[in-house]
Amino acid sequence: MLSTTRVEDPRSTETEASWIQRAADAAIEHARESSATTIVCASGISPSGPIHLGNLREVMTAHLVAEEIKARGIAAEHIHSWDDYDRFRKVPAGLPEQWDQHIGKPLAEVPDPYGQRDSYASHFIAEFTTALQRLGVEMREIRQSQQYPAGIYNASIRRAMDARGEIFDILERFQTEGRHERPVAERRAAYFPFKPYCEICGKDFTEVAGWDGGAVTYRCRCGHEGQMSLVDGVRVAGKLVWKVDWPMRWAFEGVDFEPAGEDHHAPSSSFASGRVLAPEIFGASAPNSIVYSFVGLAGGRSKMSGSAGGAATPDTALDILEPSMVRWLYARRLPSQSFTIDMSPPAVLRLYDEWDRFAARAEDDTASAVERHLYEVCVRTSAGPVERSARPVSFRLLSSAADITDANPQQVERLVRQHLVSDDAELPDDAVLLDELEPRLANAVNFARALPPEDRTIIRSEFNLEAWAALDDRTRDGVGMLVERMTDNWTLDGLTKCVYAVPKLLEGLSEDAEPTPELKKAQRSFFKALYQLLCSRDTGPRLPTLVLSLGPDRVRTLLTPPQ
Repeated sequence: MLSTTRVEDPRSTETEASWIQRAADAAIEHARESSATTIVCASGISPSGPIHLGNLREVMTAHLVAEEIKARGIAAEHIHSWDDYDRFRKVPAGLPEQWDQHIGKPLAEVPDPYGQRDSYASHFIAEFTTALQRLGVEMREIRQSQQYPAGIYNASIRRAMDARGEIFDILERFQTEGRHERPVAERRAAYFPFKPYCEICGKDFTEVAGWDGGAVTYRCRCGHEGQMSLVDGVRVAGKLVWKVDWPMRWAFEGVDFEPAGEDHHAPSSSFASGRVLAPEIFGASAPNSIVYSFVGLAGGRSKMSGSAGGAATPDTALDILEPSMVRWLYARRLPSQSFTIDMSPPAVLRLYDEWDRFAARAEDDTASAVERHLYEVCVRTSAGPVERSARPVSFRLLSSAADITDANPQQVERLVRQHLVSDDAELPDDAVLLDELEPRLANAVNFARALPPEDRTIIRSEFNLEAWAALDDRTRDGVGMLVERMTDNWTLDGLTKCVYAVPKLLEGLSEDAEPTPELKKAQRSFFKALYQLLCSRDTGPRLPTLVLSLGPDRVRTLLTPPQ
């Protein structure tokens, strides 16, 4: 029976609960009904190409629910099926056309076009699991290319073959009317839920011709006719069709919870029919499930497809975002809510600002119970802490410093130290400080180097006489005022107050005056003048960050006209 030992429920004094907690409740209830001793949360992906950020949602959903169950002191396991025994359906964009000779083979038997792994499937699995390790996702991986050929499912396959008529009747109830030209009786007589891979050509262009209770006979498009035994212990080349394979594995693995995409949860979908097949054919109840929506890319397709090529993989996000932040992207929204990952420079800067504010609230106990719970699942798992910066310095500062110093670590460290000196805390040695900034510093360097040329910041080497001549007297007075006042508090906070105060003073307002549309217009005009003097552009990195990055001597040189 399922153990009832648990730690204190984080909702014990709260009426709110996160979607993760609610999904864990449902999975626990399902396991109690099935008398499970360990709650099994499952996910699965077919490695038909680059495994993208949309696929990550399935894995993260199962992982987060399993982690919540473990946090309550209940035994749980996250299993992940690699459907690498699925057929290779088409050649993704970017691969040689001659790879079409492998269409119809299992993904695990298609060569790796990059020559790095033992197969096409292994290449994309390794790429994805490396990212999962950084994200703190631990799971028991099951490769179907090992399970099926080893004969592990043979008894289940025989059960499905013996019940092929019943299976057809169930599936036919979920089919859209008018889609088939042949009458139902004819289709039922020809239906078999098992698809062999030909022992000669290795492809699944096969058709089952008969079943005698222990072996199938089949014909292949290549001309071969063969027989394949399904008795226990015999190696098998073939698999159940998807709509039968999925409920079979629910029963075989004892799955209690498995998320699925919108397409699988449609009324005529594989999950709908699987809920009937699992108990009626394989003697097990279907798992509890929640629907997850697609993850899109800003300015691109609303749905990502790995087999189509060109998909954004988790590495794309981890190049720029800390692992805990990537977890946050998936944990903070209901799985049923679709969302877009926007990796454009302004969006990334805003995202870091939002994450840092959220983390600060959670750490100083001003966040709600649900927010604190969400923060904990982002930064820590049952296996330990998730990789994140020990010293989360402003990403705007780090990316600006990396931009204007060409990612020189010594110069970046100097700028960060200048920013931190006002904290009155004892700072470590240079190398230790740089180490404390990781992985955020590496993210900032990647961010800066990926900027398009028109967004890179090229600091002037001498005073901009032409820009100065175009300024009116009041703006020139403001530049002088800024130079005079900015050295009083050479920190990011101090420079922010100074840079925003000068336009207010020029307008005859107090330094703490509330912004108005007129004041904002005046600030934009003044900031444009500063950017022209510093980098010959109308815009650039956030001014306080840029000024701090340059240092007082260089800023004074670029903002003070020669005598």
